[in-house]
Amino acid sequence: MHSRFDEFRRLPLGQQLEHLIDTPERYLEYAALSRATVPAVTAIVHDLKDRFAEVSGNMTAKQFCGALVADIMRRHNHVLVQERGRVPGGYFTFGTVWSPTPVPVTFEVLLSALDQMPQQIAVAIAQLSDGQWGALPCGTGFSALEHTCHLRDLDTVYKERLEAILTLEAPVLPGVNGTLLAVEREYCKQDLNEALTNFRLGRGSLVEAFINVSEAHRKRYGLFDGVKRMTIDDLVRDIHQHDQTHLQELNELVAELLSGGA
Repeated sequence: MHSRFDEFRRLPLGQQLEHLIDTPERYLEYAALSRATVPAVTAIVHDLKDRFAEVSGNMTAKQFCGALVADIMRRHNHVLVQERGRVPGGYFTFGTVWSPTPVPVTFEVLLSALDQMPQQIAVAIAQLSDGQWGALPCGTGFSALEHTCHLRDLDTVYKERLEAILTLEAPVLPGVNGTLLAVEREYCKQDLNEALTNFRLGRGSLVEAFINVSEAHRKRYGLFDGVKRMTIDDLVRDIHQHDQTHLQELNELVAELLSGGA
């Protein structure tokens, strides 16, 4: 999940919500709702109303719930069908509708999706005026400028991970705190057009590097945060899921700004 929720996730409320949302039984509910073209987050509305009254007026908590459900659906290979579906019950204004069933994807399809990401970001940003590039969403989240800078900088990290896996035996792959990085590198003061151009260039180089990896070498692995084995196939899937998280957040921000919500 996006590091913007790291602090909230450590709070008692965040831990309690994660316990409510991230279970095998809940996934079955999310999948069933998806088959009915209903936003998956609808599955937790009753319990939130019944047990978590404090969440009603807490925008960050609501965003955390939506982001965690999205993380679970992507983990199970569902793809986004509709970003702003109506959620029955009046608790969430909108919720994501996911594919009725998991959608298996090949390494090549994932690389194609990675290659298209800079253009998708550009299309989303083109809907905003220059004065909206630094606007933040309600609750917690990045601006359009910060999303672009973050994606640009993470591609450097991904390429370093790939090179480490290809040249070392089970290298440690440190995690990245994207929220802290945004502060340290002062994303809010950078130029969006320049960031987008460099994202395009870096992403093209990254995709080319993956294309050049043989099928046999794709099973080589590193240890993410020193513990979790991550093959090159896993790394590509991880980048794709990360991309889709930011693209969804950016599109939600654009819709919010265009509706006058921020």
